[in-house]
Amino acid sequence: MKKTSVLISGASIAGPALAYWLRRYGFSVTVVERAPEPRTGGQAIDIRGAGREAAKRMGLLDQIRAAHTGVHGMAFINEAGRHMSRMPSDLLGHSGGVVAEIEILRRDLVQILYQASRDAVEYLFADSIAEMAEHNDGMLVTFERAGTRKFDIVVGADGLHSRVRALAFGSEADFVRDLGYYTAIFTAPRRVDLDGWFVFHPAAGADGGSLPRARQR
Repeated sequence: MKKTSVLISGASIAGPALAYWLRRYGFSVTVVERAPEPRTGGQAIDIRGAGREAAKRMGLLDQIRAAHTGVHGMAFINEAGRHMSRMPSDLLGHSGGVVAEIEILRRDLVQILYQASRDAVEYLFADSIAEMAEHNDGMLVTFERAGTRKFDIVVGADGLHSRVRALAFGSEADFVRDLGYYTAIFTAPRRVDLDGWFVFHPAAGADGGSLPRARQR
């Protein structure tokens, strides 16, 4: 009996995790990723609820715990740097609170999932889907580099600006409305020892109201 073939676009977190489970249940799985190797960027990820249960069933929870960032929770400080109140990561259970009991850097989680799936899954790095067309017997996919192949199912796990989503449903501009909000997350040198805490310093805003200022742990 022919195995159902699945192509997953994106080798970040969702892609390798899905590939692992599909392969475990007998599917033939290929993952395509436009980067030349698993991406190492990104910030911290909390392992909560269903994600924690999935990691446990995959046998990866111990590895994830070993790569913990070491964060203890969130603390509010005064002008002198003294902790006025604390919210430990386990205050509301292992999945509750602002910071979960298990926090891991994105790059570490990507590597753990990739290593868990790489031996049974075909990975195509430095490539991406250029075109795809649906037929009665499957999806005909043309890659930027790997030619044309047919798959039974194509899954888009390629992030916010998904190529698969655009090819399947149309231009992102037809569905996205800019609300004028921006978020920037970045890594910066730590010159103060914060002992593993997210630290917030409430300060007066220009209008006299409270304006929380965050400091990296």
